[in-house]
Amino acid sequence: MKVFGLTPNRLRSEDGFLPPVSSLKRCVLWGAIGFALVSLAAYSVWAFRLVAGTALLYGSIAAVYLVASGSVLAQLVPPAGRARYLGLFTLGFTVYAALWCLCWFGLRGRYHADFHGAVLGLGWLAWLHWRAFGARGSWVPSALVLLALHTLGYTAGDDLHAWVGGVRGRLLWGLGHGLGFGAGLGWLLHHAQHNSRSTDATGAAG
Repeated sequence: MKVFGLTPNRLRSEDGFLPPVSSLKRCVLWGAIGFALVSLAAYSVWAFRLVAGTALLYGSIAAVYLVASGSVLAQLVPPAGRARYLGLFTLGFTVYAALWCLCWFGLRGRYHADFHGAVLGLGWLAWLHWRAFGARGSWVPSALVLLALHTLGYTAGDDLHAWVGGVRGRLLWGLGHGLGFGAGLGWLLHHAQHNSRSTDATGAAG
């Protein structure tokens, strides 16, 4: 998917240098910590009742994620591709949020609607990243890791919310959700870029 300009050839400098991919450890830690901070800000809209109405609440939370998350995750992409990654993330997260809301409101919050929304939305995010970076192989394993880490963080946050309650409980839910979601996105970004370099090296060798 060359339209985003994130394939290895598009990220090379004029002298042909391609910056190395950040380590898996850095990607996961950066994603987890950065996304946790963004998630705290997003959940603050709910925790402190900053807006009224269900639609406006969900829209405001999504807007916080949309505005701040891309800039955090873009730091894991070579400098030449960071601005273009913001476009990728904006598209990816907008569709993710739409799919999640479609499941949540369509099922009226029942029948594990949040999980179904996560499966569809995170699968889309994984596929989009895989294609945009030109990665080789199946995107499904990374999608499953993303889903597992997201679900772990979301569920842990939900448990903390039920245990603590009130404003602190809502913020703890956001913290847990952000840690898991961000770690999963960091994992995805590392593997999408690493596998794209494998593709590029194979093509160069041929």
